[in-house]
Amino acid sequence: MGAMFKLEHSNIVAYLTSNEGRAPRSQKSDVQDFLTVLEGGPSQYLIAAKGYEDWPAKMASRAADCLSILRSKSTAFEDTMPSESVAEVLAPLKQSFAHFGVFALAVGGGYELKEAAIELSRIPTGGVLLVLIPDMARADGRFEILDPMPAFSVAIHSAADWPGFLFWTRGGTSTFVPLKKMDSVAGRIATIAKPSGKRSFSPASADKKDIELEVANWAQRDKYQYKRLLHLSDLHFGTREATENQPLLEAELRDVVRAVDRVVITGDLFDTPKPDYATIFTTFRNNITHLAGGREPIAITGNHDQRIMGILGEDYKQVARIGSQKIVVDDQIRMVFICFNSSIEGFLARGKITQAQFREVGAEYRALLSAREHLRNYLPIVLVHHHPFSFDVAPETWVQRALSRVGLRDEATLELVDARELHDWCFDWEIRTILHGHKHKPRYIERDIQRHDDIMPLTAIGCGSSLGAEGLPMSYNLLEWQPDARRWVASFFQSENGGAFREIATSVSPTRASH
Repeated sequence: MGAMFKLEHSNIVAYLTSNEGRAPRSQKSDVQDFLTVLEGGPSQYLIAAKGYEDWPAKMASRAADCLSILRSKSTAFEDTMPSESVAEVLAPLKQSFAHFGVFALAVGGGYELKEAAIELSRIPTGGVLLVLIPDMARADGRFEILDPMPAFSVAIHSAADWPGFLFWTRGGTSTFVPLKKMDSVAGRIATIAKPSGKRSFSPASADKKDIELEVANWAQRDKYQYKRLLHLSDLHFGTREATENQPLLEAELRDVVRAVDRVVITGDLFDTPKPDYATIFTTFRNNITHLAGGREPIAITGNHDQRIMGILGEDYKQVARIGSQKIVVDDQIRMVFICFNSSIEGFLARGKITQAQFREVGAEYRALLSAREHLRNYLPIVLVHHHPFSFDVAPETWVQRALSRVGLRDEATLELVDARELHDWCFDWEIRTILHGHKHKPRYIERDIQRHDDIMPLTAIGCGSSLGAEGLPMSYNLLEWQPDARRWVASFFQSENGGAFREIATSVSPTRASH
């Protein structure tokens, strides 16, 4: 049995095939598109095994029921549907997927993977195994998932091993099998499958148990040496929110810091340049250093660290107290962190790096490359506080709301005024990744930078406020760099109102995102 669908619908399918009661948030257009395709072309997108020829028609009927619910309440749903609404709309279809016990999701691209998926779907398993086959045309591009389901999250974090198959059971077991190992896996499934021959979606429990146990016992995949970064930003120590939220963040970091290779903090360490606030940050940094086994986090400064309330005057005394770095070489993870101060100039909360700083940092970087030739093989990453690509957010803070009332965008007061110069500088030095903060919103943006006839992709990954400044959710990013696959997997975590941190979105870079 098999089902083909668009790659962007993978998380919807992961929900339908899991025991998870909480549905992921989804774009209304994605839900509608998924259901419309299933209703209109079941024989084209569903592969029925012998004895189950009427299965596609039944699934189409359930999809039609779901569409009726969606249409009857479409005016109540916004562009991004909340979890409860997604669950309500998909309820009839989720019941149909509940009959299967084991699922195999083809992930990656290429003709060979698609053929392997179709062959796997034809193995007679008595309705135990359903093979899920997403559109392979999008597999090499970047894609982003809201509220990734646990099973699909495993697939995303195995991106370095693609193409291959993610197997999971309703009991919660999941494992990823690279395509190169699938011949032996498919043979094993065919050997232990014992279809009863009955046209039923309730296979014998012994058959189901055998295949589920086989999934649980498969050897783990070959491990890639992932490089993992914890990205924090906009702590704003000295505010009420920082004081109230610090115990929860520190409790969360006790486990997280031990599981990463390096911690970076992209500015606004405190809310205004006062000695007491700088001391609080220094203590926080020392605690992270202890958790990291002596590896100090790399911290850069933001406008709030140098201007009163982030907008008035210039005061570098506290920045001098906590120290500042221009370039940090990490030989253990083979990365070079290039640190800019984007708040030396700039009106109000806007940023500016200045030509003098570009030249100074460029000279130091060139000298390092000359003295240590092997650094050319390291991954260079720019750290800057202000966002290098402009984007608008919904007016949530009091400043944003005040500006919106008079018809102004907050971006005009927050932008990096020489962002284009930063793009050009990165292009010149072949640096393709920038980590930033400032806007208090997690973001993954990739754009092509063009100079004459040459084009280079530039990725900007932004972190929200790690201590929930201005009442926003507490945020941190976990970034995985996969040297062999040359791609990023960025996971965005948030906690609202003191709740547990959960993965709210995951973004996988295109395979072209190499250095």
